[in-house]
Amino acid sequence: MVMNCPKCGYSCGGGDRFCMKCGTALEVKNLSVISNSKNIQNPLAELVPYTGQARRFTLDGHVIDVSSEMDAFIHYRKAFKHAAKYMRDILMNDYNTQVINLDEYFSKFPIMYVHYRRYLVDAAVKILVSNDIYDISREEFETELARDFSACNRLYESLIEAFNETIAANQSRTAMKAAFLPTAIFGGGLLGFAQAFAYNAASTAIVDAKIRNANVSKAQRNELFKRIDRKSLEHDVYSDFWDIHYSMTYRLNERGASVWYPTKELNARAQGLMNNINSNLIPEEKLVPVLVQILNIRPHQEGCLEYIVDKFRDNPEALVLADYYGLEDEMGV
Repeated sequence: MVMNCPKCGYSCGGGDRFCMKCGTALEVKNLSVISNSKNIQNPLAELVPYTGQARRFTLDGHVIDVSSEMDAFIHYRKAFKHAAKYMRDILMNDYNTQVINLDEYFSKFPIMYVHYRRYLVDAAVKILVSNDIYDISREEFETELARDFSACNRLYESLIEAFNETIAANQSRTAMKAAFLPTAIFGGGLLGFAQAFAYNAASTAIVDAKIRNANVSKAQRNELFKRIDRKSLEHDVYSDFWDIHYSMTYRLNERGASVWYPTKELNARAQGLMNNINSNLIPEEKLVPVLVQILNIRPHQEGCLEYIVDKFRDNPEALVLADYYGLEDEMGV
């Protein structure tokens, strides 16, 4: 079934969730996707203000006290993880059905990316507002994300650069090159993604024409398109979407909200302790206290929970810790 975009009038496919010309949402209330992650019906519903509470766990006779501030950070980390997986699956479903060549990747992927990321951004900004932080707009928040978390953009920029290099190599007179540069439209960085989302039908048509008319053969375009590893792209989308929780919790912590946030010093200490555990430098009788110390200073330290579950596999306390801190989500179970 074909429908026209209510904003620009573009003829959209029946399965489209948003207009590929101007980005206007066509279907926003019933987002659904078949996912292999946990059976979460609506993970976006988890992205709401949360007040942490102090918690206590035990491991092999040792006590782990979680402050209410740390509990809030852990909650938001897990909630955005669920939502990031959900939105990634929806985005990749659209990508796999609508992006079949390089031209479509250049023109459609930025719109898809920003469109689905915006669900998470909007939720983050609403949580900030609920904590009386009123001076951070969605645009400012997105600019921060563009600066700090841009895994998808690195691939995008590298392909734009390769595309331009191909144009330069193909043209006999370099003076003609500037007329066909896609970067003249997309700008730089993820800000270019945001600009693509805001395009109207006329400007998007200009982008499509510049890419289509560029002096790059079909074979060359196919070769460049093959550089996109879909598994890597899927991982980068998930990473970028999930990392939104870092920007949000940092702002909450910075403005005095009761939310913990990891510092560089704590990260370095936790990594050093984990390195020494992996190198078998910690005496057996000191091992659990060191693991508890890691959880207290960086609860998401890579490898820590995996180590606990493996070493104490017959201890139900280890599974309780894994569930609370989110190890099952980390492992994709």
